[in-house]
Amino acid sequence: MPLIMNLLRGVPARCWMVFSLGISAGLGACSGPSTDTGASSDAGGSHSTAGQAETGGDAGSGASAGKGAGAADATGGTAAATGGAAGTGTTSGTGGAPGTGATGGTSGGSSPGTGGISETGGAAPTGGRSSTGGGASTGGRSGTAGRSGAGGTAPTGGESGTGGISETGGAAPMGGRAGTGGGANTGGATGAGGSTSGTGLACGQEPGAPPLAFPCAEGFGRMTSGGRRGEVVHVTNLDDSGAGSFRDAVSQSNRIVVFDVGGVINISTRIVVHENIYVAGQTAPGGGITIYGNGVAFNGDSGNDIVRYIRIRMGKNGDSEKDAVAVSERQDYMFDHVSISWGRDGTLDVNGTGVDNLTFQECIIAQGINNSNHSTGGLMQSGKWSMIRSLYIDNKTRNPKARGTHEFINSVLYNWAEHGYIMGDTSGVSECNLVGNYFIYGPSSNSGSHITDTTPTFYVYADDNWVDSNKNGQLDGSLLTDYKTATVVDRAFDYPAGVTGKLSAQEALQYVIDHVGASIVRDAVDEMLIQQILSYGTQGRIIDTEDDNGIAGNVGTVANAAPPQGAWMALGASA
Repeated sequence: MPLIMNLLRGVPARCWMVFSLGISAGLGACSGPSTDTGASSDAGGSHSTAGQAETGGDAGSGASAGKGAGAADATGGTAAATGGAAGTGTTSGTGGAPGTGATGGTSGGSSPGTGGISETGGAAPTGGRSSTGGGASTGGRSGTAGRSGAGGTAPTGGESGTGGISETGGAAPMGGRAGTGGGANTGGATGAGGSTSGTGLACGQEPGAPPLAFPCAEGFGRMTSGGRRGEVVHVTNLDDSGAGSFRDAVSQSNRIVVFDVGGVINISTRIVVHENIYVAGQTAPGGGITIYGNGVAFNGDSGNDIVRYIRIRMGKNGDSEKDAVAVSERQDYMFDHVSISWGRDGTLDVNGTGVDNLTFQECIIAQGINNSNHSTGGLMQSGKWSMIRSLYIDNKTRNPKARGTHEFINSVLYNWAEHGYIMGDTSGVSECNLVGNYFIYGPSSNSGSHITDTTPTFYVYADDNWVDSNKNGQLDGSLLTDYKTATVVDRAFDYPAGVTGKLSAQEALQYVIDHVGASIVRDAVDEMLIQQILSYGTQGRIIDTEDDNGIAGNVGTVANAAPPQGAWMALGASA
């Protein structure tokens, strides 16, 4: 079988084997009807005081009920471990050229790295054995070449992976973080089953713990399993509906969705993603996948879903008073490297009944459209949720409106207008770890608006948050010390989700610039947004519709590419 890492984006060889054979044991993380509620109703299933509108002119559905969190919920499992010694397999074998970015660091965001993948089990197809005792014993270290298998064999030529990952005993397939260095850096991941991302972030899997959604999955949604034991379904065209379409692929549960095509999927009606789905956008060739024209909903038909490396751009033709991405029911959601924009109500809304355990990491929430005076990042007010190394940009308000039990870590807010981070705006209790974030004022930002609508019942552990308010084209912010009427606590809330390898606010800003969004290949929209950040206050706007950006076709050109021959042959038995 040809070695097609551009499409596989780091799928470990042992996962090819278990999918082909239909084996469920040992997969690790390899793998009631309702209508689309669309935008969350700002009434929403909470036990705190309802009907409290934002105080600063957000005319839309600001009368959302507060989500009272009470004491921090201990659910979410054991924190990911990074400790432990690496195994003996320090380098990969003779097969395979060294990855060009095997020393890690940041990638510049536009392309995946080409480092290897360290695996923990099974034999890879066709190739010589790795030297120096095979792979590392438990996650081990990947060297500068190919795959280091745990007693297994390396693929032909070692297959230095594009956007690869350092696999962690029982972690998910379908790639890891994009970035120079691919998966493991030179020296790879330390820890028992741990891994180091190509961006230099250390993360890992604690031995004996339930498997992560994928290596370096973090936060409250990190244990989401998606389509781990489901069939592999191919998206073979860019049609709105019908056989081979994305809509059809996510219309049934228990699936791993891979892409044989790249480009723009124009949709006329909302798509509902069903339960136990893994959307592996990193498998798309060319410029990846953009969904444009309406929104994507996660409702009573959804739950336990993983979505990675796609762009969801709703826009002016989407359903009125709906969100670009809406999570309104069920539990366990992981969004990784997803670019979300142009919501007509919220751009990203998490608001509903029974919603719990969500992570948004390396995501962009951008440019809520303002043609009805309701440009918002959105509501984050149901269940336990994590926002990690993500970007809110060019949203008039709600960046986000944050309530309940949550952590907001190493993220960036840029060019809001009336309200940046809304701290509760309710008498209900919220408990938040707010760590290592950067608030950067843009041309649209009102003075003193980076944190608003605070209440004494919003309890915040705040550390190393910075604000740059002068809009002078330079990054020269200062440490944020004033959290207004919120109650500042002196110890972090002990959330079991945890975030490993926390960055300083300055490091987080650079990380976001380099890696956020569907960044294997960035499209024209995301490139524009990153350039706005780099202007440090001089560029950015609140848009009425996506037409205001002046980008051809509004989403630009997203290139297709022919899927390489045989790229998913090993998965064919399960598709």
